[in-house]
Amino acid sequence: MKYKLTSQQIASHVGEEIVILNHNKGAYYGLDEVGALVWNNLEGEPKTLEALCEAVTDEYDIDAETCRGDIELLLEDLISEKLVEITE
Repeated sequence: MKYKLTSQQIASHVGEEIVILNHNKGAYYGLDEVGALVWNNLEGEPKTLEALCEAVTDEYDIDAETCRGDIELLLEDLISEKLVEITE
């Protein structure tokens, strides 16, 4: 299973964070530095949860289990707001 950004959003980098607009809802969202790293990885092509965890653990001192749980929660939130969708 892979995750990708939906076409219902546009995003802009603000410093090390990202501001996202869901243009169907007219709602704005913000991602902190770690969330921005996940978002940036999804901008190029669909990614697996494992690939996203690897990108985060390569950059930050966090154990793989905690990272996986945190990214799963982030992806669930992004999916519920229709900013990310599951593909393949």
